[in-house]
Amino acid sequence: MTSTMQRQLATLLIACAPLAHAAEPGSTTPAGADTVQVPRAEMEKLVTAYALVKRNYVGETDDKTLFDGAIAGMLASLDAHSQYMSADDMRELDHEDSGDYVGIGIEAEIDRDRIRVVAASEDSPAALAGIQAGDLIASIDGTPLAGLSSSEVARRMRGAPGSVVTVGIAQGRTGEVRLLRITRAALRSATVRTRMAAPGLAWIRVSSFGGATGADLAAALKQLDGKTPPRGLILDLRNDPGGLVPAAVSVAGAFLAPDTVLFSARGRVPGVDATVTVNPRYYKGATDADVLAGLPAWTRTVPLTVLVNGASASAAELVTGALQDQRRATVIGTRTFGKGSIQSVIPLGEDGVKFTVARYFTPNGREIQARGLVPDIVVAPKVADSDDLMLREADLANHLAPTAGTQVAADAQRDPVESTRRFGTRDDKALQAAVAVLSPARAQASALAGLIQKWRAGLKPEFGGAAGAP
Repeated sequence: MTSTMQRQLATLLIACAPLAHAAEPGSTTPAGADTVQVPRAEMEKLVTAYALVKRNYVGETDDKTLFDGAIAGMLASLDAHSQYMSADDMRELDHEDSGDYVGIGIEAEIDRDRIRVVAASEDSPAALAGIQAGDLIASIDGTPLAGLSSSEVARRMRGAPGSVVTVGIAQGRTGEVRLLRITRAALRSATVRTRMAAPGLAWIRVSSFGGATGADLAAALKQLDGKTPPRGLILDLRNDPGGLVPAAVSVAGAFLAPDTVLFSARGRVPGVDATVTVNPRYYKGATDADVLAGLPAWTRTVPLTVLVNGASASAAELVTGALQDQRRATVIGTRTFGKGSIQSVIPLGEDGVKFTVARYFTPNGREIQARGLVPDIVVAPKVADSDDLMLREADLANHLAPTAGTQVAADAQRDPVESTRRFGTRDDKALQAAVAVLSPARAQASALAGLIQKWRAGLKPEFGGAAGAP
């Protein structure tokens, strides 16, 4: 196992070793495998099915393909996020850690036998071609994608820098497919972007949580430090599909005091529960630099808002829940996706398995799974004719149900997609609300002006439309 893979596994296990019992590097048998009672009748059924296929199938069969398929089926029966990891999938973990890849710049996932775009990286070839979160990928280079895994879709998207891929995209409610010719590029996941949303108010957009996100955020905050630091920050996690948990810990830790509780993880096996705090052991490796060291003191006290929507998932929800429960930030937007589960990845040779081992809970004990987080201020996005309905965790087939209480009805979760093209524009109602929250004097002046206008309008009929002060 490479050192990069070891780091990746450490991040996915979020430093909570009891959550999964993986084999030590070099071991041939996963730890704990000898303690499991294997059901003999079911194993005999599997072997019988294998023998029938080998003897009677119309074509040649490959043993690895057959057994890989059996493992894949076993994991797929568990929940929407457990899966068999091919060698290509395992290599994808390294790409996520390094942030370097060649492609068009999208995050995609299987949604009821369809491939749906979770997010298109800003300024990527996909975004420049008009691909948005919520779009469906119908084909790649003329090949329909029905039945393909998300990793196979990702593999087909890749190629040499400068090569062209033709992607069939279905947008909006019409379902009409457009063919887009997109030039692949060598990309680095620039997950943190910063600009001023208003005088004194910095808008920090985190598009996903990768290996460099914590360091990139720290660098952005240090750049904002000067003679006059910002008087408010807007942390934008809309359309952020999540990513690495340590990156989420470091992002939340940039705004919270050391040792503040961020979330808890609860599993089935006794003794696996863990409480994760703003502590270096949860966001850095033994030889890595502490990305939170040297941050300006104001980052943990400056007024803060967080923007979320129905595509804010997983690690993005961890950060949002921590900042909301610790009363550190005002959350604005629409209810989040609701992925509140932890997956561990265990290598099996060049391949691996990913399965759910625990659930996330916010500092106040709120469960995220299939529920999502409700903003403090709900601001619905502006709806366009081309917008499609957004699916959340509770809409996914075979999703993990909440542990207690009544599950939110699926129909209540279908809010319109908010186009990423509106982020930062005058139509971005959530961003406008954040600016107003962080500018109380401006908001009060605007409200007073509105009241005066209404008062004047109400007086006009009585005074025959006469102008002037009341």
